[in-house]
Amino acid sequence: MFFVRFALKKKLTAILTLTIACFLIGCLFSLHQRTVSGSNQSAALSERMDNLVSTISDLEREIAAYEGLIEQYRAELAALDNGHQTAAIQALQEDLKMAQLRAGLTQVTGKGIEIILDDNYEGLRENPGGDPNNYIIHYEDLLSIVSDLKSAGAEAIAINDQRLIGTTELRCVGNVILVNTTRLAPPFVIQAIGNPAILWDIVAHGRYDYLRLNHFPVSLEVGDSLVLPAYKGELQFVHAKLL
Repeated sequence: MFFVRFALKKKLTAILTLTIACFLIGCLFSLHQRTVSGSNQSAALSERMDNLVSTISDLEREIAAYEGLIEQYRAELAALDNGHQTAAIQALQEDLKMAQLRAGLTQVTGKGIEIILDDNYEGLRENPGGDPNNYIIHYEDLLSIVSDLKSAGAEAIAINDQRLIGTTELRCVGNVILVNTTRLAPPFVIQAIGNPAILWDIVAHGRYDYLRLNHFPVSLEVGDSLVLPAYKGELQFVHAKLL
């Protein structure tokens, strides 16, 4: 009986030892597999990161190359546009300047004549019972002289620094004369740029001569460098429209 028990105990000890050994071998094998798997995963992840970085670098270089081409094309296009537009813009600017000059919208200077007209206060004092209208400058006098200047080829006309343009209206408002919606009172200084000799000859034998002969204090002089202001009012067109 003793020998049987001893044999069984020895057998159980061997089985237990073998079981423990198998368990330990299994744990070691599992740990080894995990280590190998983790190492493989790390290597694969590292390889993917390297590939991604390389791809990003390639894309960045490609984008930089395209940006350089875009800037080059933009510069070439700008150079071409400037070459064509500069001449066109200059031509348009010259046309605009000429249009503004003809319309009276710019300040101008040049040779011409200056006419000064004033009321005949002395004649009124000498004839206190006479009609005062016979001794004052009327808007018809200004209209007549302006008409003479235009007939003589005046290129620019101003009255008391009010530039006359195509729509300028001269009319009487009470005891003042309205020019470009601005009320003017004597003395009236009329300046005109053009050929001084022709302007002088036409004006001197027109309404100006009538006023001079009727003892109005008037004067007529040649100016070598008259300066006429630009028209400062509004340009309103009611009936005229662009085609």
